[in-house]
Amino acid sequence: MPSSLLIEGLSNWFGPKVSPGDRLVVAFSGGPDSTALLWGLAEIAGDSQLQVCAAHFDHGLDADSRRRAREAGRLAAQINVPLIVGRAPQRSSNDRSESREAYARRHRYAFLERVADLLEARFIVTAHHADDQAETVILRLLFGSGLEGLAAIQELRGRLARPLLCLRRPSLLAGLESSGLEPTCDPTNRDLSTPRNAVRAQLLPFLERQDPIVAARLCRLAEAANRANRGIERCLRQRLGLRRITGIDGEVGVTFSRDAFEALPSPLVPPALALVHREAGAPYPASAAARAELQRQLAAGSGLGCDCGDGWRWEGDSQALRLTRDASSARDFAYTVGVPGSIDIPELDLTVHLTRGPLASWMFRGNTQRTGLADFGKRQVTVRNRRAGDRIRPLGYTRSRKLKDLLIDRRVPQRERDRLPLLVIDDEIAWVPGVTISDSFRIADDSPVVIAELERHDRTDSNRQAKSLDVD
Repeated sequence: MPSSLLIEGLSNWFGPKVSPGDRLVVAFSGGPDSTALLWGLAEIAGDSQLQVCAAHFDHGLDADSRRRAREAGRLAAQINVPLIVGRAPQRSSNDRSESREAYARRHRYAFLERVADLLEARFIVTAHHADDQAETVILRLLFGSGLEGLAAIQELRGRLARPLLCLRRPSLLAGLESSGLEPTCDPTNRDLSTPRNAVRAQLLPFLERQDPIVAARLCRLAEAANRANRGIERCLRQRLGLRRITGIDGEVGVTFSRDAFEALPSPLVPPALALVHREAGAPYPASAAARAELQRQLAAGSGLGCDCGDGWRWEGDSQALRLTRDASSARDFAYTVGVPGSIDIPELDLTVHLTRGPLASWMFRGNTQRTGLADFGKRQVTVRNRRAGDRIRPLGYTRSRKLKDLLIDRRVPQRERDRLPLLVIDDEIAWVPGVTISDSFRIADDSPVVIAELERHDRTDSNRQAKSLDVD
C-alpha cells in the first residue's frame, strides 16, 4: 500500500533518534505535505511514545492567511494534535531590504525555534521531501551556488529534522488520501513570480519530460555535495583545532589557531568561517563586509576585533582567533498580541499582559512594570526588541528622538538595551518599559485606557506558555 511508505519512512527515521517521551514540533501549514507529515507522525506517536505538537505560522503574505490558520486548527484537531499559532509582525521600513518571502521565512523559523524552546522539543520537523530537494538544487544552480549550497536541504541540522527527503511527493499524497483529511491550499504557491514556484510548476516538469529520473539525479547531486562538504569540514576541524569556550561572564563561542587559519588556501576560507559560526551556534555566517574587515585586520598582523552581526564578534591575538557572543544578548524577537491578551517572551522570561480598564492614579506616577495608554482600538500590537533606526516621541516631547539616544540619556546599561520589550502599535513605539511612553498615547482624563503590564517569571510551565502564543 503506497501510504505505508510514509509511515515506514517516518518510523525508520525516528526510531534510532528518539526516546519515549520526546517532544516533536511539526511545522504545519495545513497544506498537503505538512498535513501528511502531521498525520503520519500522529500515527506512529503512540507506539513510539512521542509527544507531537503542531506549530502554524501565519505569514500574512495574502488576505487569506488568517483563514488558513483557522483551517490548520481544524485539521490539527481532527488529527488530535495540539496547535500553536504565531503571526508575522508587520514589516517596518527597516525590513524592506529583504523580500517578503525572505522576511516571512526568517520569522517563521524564529517562531519554530521559540516554540521548540518552550516545549523543550527534541526535533523541529518539516515536510520537505525529495521534490523539494530537486527544486532547491535547481535554484542553487541557477543562482551560481558553491559546493555548500549544492548540498541543498540538510536532513538534520541541529534539531531541525527533514525525515521525508527520501520520499517523492506522491508517497505523501498517498498517505494523505488514506487519512481522509482535506488540506488547505496556499494561493501564494501559485505565484510564478516567486522563483521556487516557477521551478516547481514549469522548469522541473519540463526537465522530467526530457529525463523522467532527473529529480533523482538532482537529489544524488545534493548527496554528493553533502559528502564532499562533510569531508572538507572534517579536515578543517582537525587543522584549525576548533575548541568551544564559555567565559565566566557568560560569553560563549569558539577559539582556533590563527596560524592555521591564515595558512588556508583562499577557496577554503568561506567554508572555514561558516564552520566556525555553526560550531559557535551562530545562525548565519558572517557577511561579506565582516569577512573583508577580518581579512584586512589579519593582514595588518596585529590583534583584531570586529563585529560580524547579531551580537557576534571576532577577536584575536598573535596565537588564536575567537568568535564570541555575550550569552545575555537577546536574539531578535517579535510577537503579536490582542487586547485583551497575553504573550510570553521566552527570550526574556516574562509575559506581557494587555487589558482594558478604568483610569487610575498610578498611571500618572510612572512604573517600570506597567503603564496606561490611551486606547488605540483594533490596531496591530507587537512586542519586540529594538531595531536599527527606531524612533519615539517621548512623553511631553513635540518631536521624535532616536531610541538609541534616548536610552543613552536615560542611562540604560548597554547590555540591557536589546532586552527591552518594546510595545509597538502598528509601526509606532508606544511604550519603552522603565523609560517612557509615546506622547501619541498620552492618557486624557476622559479617554478609555489600555493597561500594559510585565510579569516576570521563571520558565517552568512550558504548556502554559505554549498556549499563550495562540492569540490574535
